[in-house]
Parts: sequence; C-alpha cells; structure tokens
Amino acid sequence: MKINEMIRELRIKKGFTQEQLASLLGVSAPAVNKWEKAASYPDITLLPALARVLDTDLNTLLSFKNEPTREEIGDFLNKLAVDAAENGAEHAFRMGMDKVHEYPSCHLLVLNIAVTLKGILGMYAKEEHPAFKGEIEKLYERAAKSTDEQIRDRANSLLILKYIDRKEYEKAEELLKQLPEEAGSMMDKRQMQVRLYMKQKQWKEAANILERKLMTKLNEIQSALLDSMIIALEEGRDTDAEEIAEISRQTAGLFGLWRFGSYSAPLQLALARQDTGRCVEILKEMIPAVLEPWELDRSPLYRHMTDKKSSENFGETILPKLLSEFLDPGNKEFGFLQRNPEFQSLMKEWKSKTIS
Repeated sequence: MKINEMIRELRIKKGFTQEQLASLLGVSAPAVNKWEKAASYPDITLLPALARVLDTDLNTLLSFKNEPTREEIGDFLNKLAVDAAENGAEHAFRMGMDKVHEYPSCHLLVLNIAVTLKGILGMYAKEEHPAFKGEIEKLYERAAKSTDEQIRDRANSLLILKYIDRKEYEKAEELLKQLPEEAGSMMDKRQMQVRLYMKQKQWKEAANILERKLMTKLNEIQSALLDSMIIALEEGRDTDAEEIAEISRQTAGLFGLWRFGSYSAPLQLALARQDTGRCVEILKEMIPAVLEPWELDRSPLYRHMTDKKSSENFGETILPKLLSEFLDPGNKEFGFLQRNPEFQSLMKEWKSKTIS
C-alpha cells in the first residue's frame, strides 16, 4: 500500500476528518487532501508526528514491509497460477513482476516467481515471448546472488541448464564448479555434469559418472533392504522378511554386483532365525563366491569403470578373516552354528584350503 493510501486508511480508522488531522499537525486541510491524492507528500519533519497522531509507526506509515513468509509466497504462487488460467500468461507475468518489484531483495520470492512464470509461459502462452524469457533469466541471476546457499545453488542450477541448452558450455562449466559436490537439494550436480558431457558428445565421461552414481545408489539400496528385512523380522512379518531377502539377492544378480554380496541378506535372515540347516546351505555357496573375482567391466552397466576391477587375490585376503569370524567363540551370532557337525566340517575344509 502506498503512503497516500496508508494516510487515508489510518485517518478514517481513527475517525478524523481531513480538517481535524490538519489541525492536529498544524497544516492546512488542502495539504492533507493533496497527501491523500498523492499530489504531494508530507514534509519529512512531519512524519514522526503524523505517525503518532495516526497511532502507528514509521515503518507502517511508509509501507516498509518485512519479507514475505514461505506461506505467503506459496499463497501468492497459487494466485499467480489461477490468474494465468483465467487471464492468460501475459497478465500473470505482469502480476508476478509487480510482486518482484514490491520485494526486490527477497531472493526466495524472486526465484519461486521465476520458476512459476517459466511454467506458466510454457503452459498458457499463445506465442513465443523472448522478452519474458529474458526477464525470467534475469530473475535467476538475481537469485543466484543470494547469501542463502540453497537459493543460490538452485538458481545457479537453473542457469546451468539454460546455458547447456543454448550450447554456452563454458558458462555452464563455470557455474558447475560453484555447486557443492553433494547438493542435498532437488538439483543433482552429477546429473547436470552428465547432461553437459552428453551435449558435448563426451560419452565416456558421461557414462563414467552415471556408472559410479548407479553403483552408489545400489549400495544404498542393498543397505536399505537389509535394514528393512531386520525390521520386518522384529515386527513378526516373516513372509515379508523372506521376500525382502530374495529381492536383495536378485538385485545383486540383476545389477552385476559381486556374487558374494548376494548371500548377505539371506544369511542374515537364517542367522536371525537360528536356522542351522539354511545357514550351512548358504555358506556352502557363499564361501566359494568369496574367491570369485568381481569383474565389473563384464557387465554392460559398468563398461567405463575400469579402475574398479577387483584384484584376483582380494577374496584370498578376506577369506581367512571371514572364517575366523565364523569360528570365533565370542561371536554370539554364530554360537548356535559352531556346535553343528556339518558346519564344523565345512569350516575345517575351507580352513585347510587357506593354509595350503
């Protein structure tokens, strides 16, 4: 609200006529009339007295406002979308820019209006609007100067995507360097780097990032499946636990993970149930799998991860440690197994192989 509107609203709220307000301030009634019509403004020396008479503060009188809250921003964005549907993209664009001019330093508002307007132009605009698109990019650039890391990183991410689409690869690369390695936001730095490499036809570099990303996600998935299986057991959902263990086993095979790891969830399930027969059955397959090299590059999913080839003697190194853990008298998890003759025979067989 402008100062002339604020003076009039507060005067009426106090029940003063223009003449009464003028008398209290020692000015003429025509002067007050001009203030309210925005034909002129109160002298700066009158402002403190005017605020006191109207029972307000200078910030309110001068329409100085705090930045809008996230809830207020969300409400405005909803109104913007409704306006676009009812009045068209051009009208909504002007409405959005008016709000930006009202709060020019609120970077959260600026960024969200820019994103919303981009969507509105794509959905409701009847023709191309290069000028509007240019204004939206300027809003991204303004938000990219924010001191808030999340706002700045998101704005930079949106600019990167624009630069990539326009083949301005050097600009995109420069901004990519400014993003944190782990964005922790909706924008994935690695995925944007992949897009940049693919646009530049740098297929090996793009594939290398994707393969490493896939491997990281698979490790997270397997860990989550194992924990989910344990929770299912604790909650008495035995059938669910069995299905989750099987999903984990199949995932390892489907995505070319080390065969040894595919037995982890089934073994944990059998140990939790103290199912001696099933434990021995799994260990008969699991122990030999330790000695199988994990040759990632044989899978079409990891052709470019040549530096991740498994060492041939890796299994030979960890097998003795694995057997020691199984046979450790203090290992309560395997205590029930250690008394089983078939288990003892299996351990003896493999221990003799490691010694020889």
